[in-house]
Amino acid sequence: MQRFTRSGADVDDRAAQDQRVVRAVLEGDRNAFAELVTRYQKLVASAAWRYGIRQEEIEDLVSEVFFKVYRNLRQYRPDHSFSTWLYRLAVNHVLDHGRRSRREAHRVEMPLQLSDPGSGPGEQLEDRERSSLVRSALDQLRPGYREVLFLVYIEGLRVEEAAYTLGVPQGTIKSRLLRGREALRRVLVARNPEVFGH
Repeated sequence: MQRFTRSGADVDDRAAQDQRVVRAVLEGDRNAFAELVTRYQKLVASAAWRYGIRQEEIEDLVSEVFFKVYRNLRQYRPDHSFSTWLYRLAVNHVLDHGRRSRREAHRVEMPLQLSDPGSGPGEQLEDRERSSLVRSALDQLRPGYREVLFLVYIEGLRVEEAAYTLGVPQGTIKSRLLRGREALRRVLVARNPEVFGH
């Protein structure tokens, strides 16, 4: 799995830009809010997709999230980056949406991008098959474990960011990571011992 990394200077610069834009929005600049939407709509859409929201619902859900952001922007405090605050709001909205939609029979599987684009066709096929097995196994985990595994291993959040996003202590995140990994391993080995049993 590839993970996008930025230097500390890039992150600090982005955070400073976000602070300026948020201040402008709070002072009544609607164009500044459009800048936030443009900058972060993919982040929100990605979170929705990874949490199993159907493709045809994502655009509406992104709009709902940004409506909430606009309405609640005065609650944002710069102790955390704007993107972390936004991501927490988005994940909570997505989870609420998921709870409301749980009666639907068919859910889109959450994607895990585990394949290495530099590998050969045979290895890519094997990676895709393993990814499919992992996705299926993840669906069997308790939601608390699944959420934490997604945030830390798929979204690349640090433990403290995941804790803030879910509104739980860091110790809870660490515990769920440990138990979630073990639960995932057990499901994979039980269902696919020929692939994961060694």
